[in-house]
Amino acid sequence: MNAPKLWRGRTLHDRSADRRSQLLDVALDLLGTEGANAVTMRAVTRSANLSPRYFYESFDNIEALLTAVYDHVETGLLDRMRTAPRGGELRADIRVALEICADYFQDDPRLARILLREPRRDDTLRRHSAQRSPAFILALAPIFGTESEPLLAGGEEDLAIIATAMAGALIALYLDWSDNRLDVPRDRLVDSAVDVVLALLNTRRR
Repeated sequence: MNAPKLWRGRTLHDRSADRRSQLLDVALDLLGTEGANAVTMRAVTRSANLSPRYFYESFDNIEALLTAVYDHVETGLLDRMRTAPRGGELRADIRVALEICADYFQDDPRLARILLREPRRDDTLRRHSAQRSPAFILALAPIFGTESEPLLAGGEEDLAIIATAMAGALIALYLDWSDNRLDVPRDRLVDSAVDVVLALLNTRRR
């Protein structure tokens, strides 16, 4: 079996992966600072200093790039959630998870715009995000334990309503806070988010 050809010590696959990463990084910055309308093939390739043919090497179209950026940002948040310590006390565990959300968006406000605002404005991201449970619900599901199964499956109407209400409330809280429309300290934001989650869970228990 022949060894892969190298160019400056790198394989064609490595170089292709590097170019895809460049395009993702540029698109993330454009999407997170200027919005989906700014993410065009021309703008992305120009900023990445790559020719259009390299764009189509990695993505079929601009919609595929937008959804790839969304998935990349969402995965980053969920990865942080999965490694968070849990002590078994519901309120404390929910608070840890929602603190991670606050830190994720505070550390890089672009990520809040990508996950929270742009799916409300862009049809591609709206359709893409609608096909999955919101990141907030996915992140909290392991903490809820067996209660999360019907929330995610949406088999019962009242549970589907609660899951939608929870996601909508959390998105509104964190988005307004990230945009400085909700001028409260981080801890106050997290406390309020925890109260929202617990209130909706208690609604289901009644």
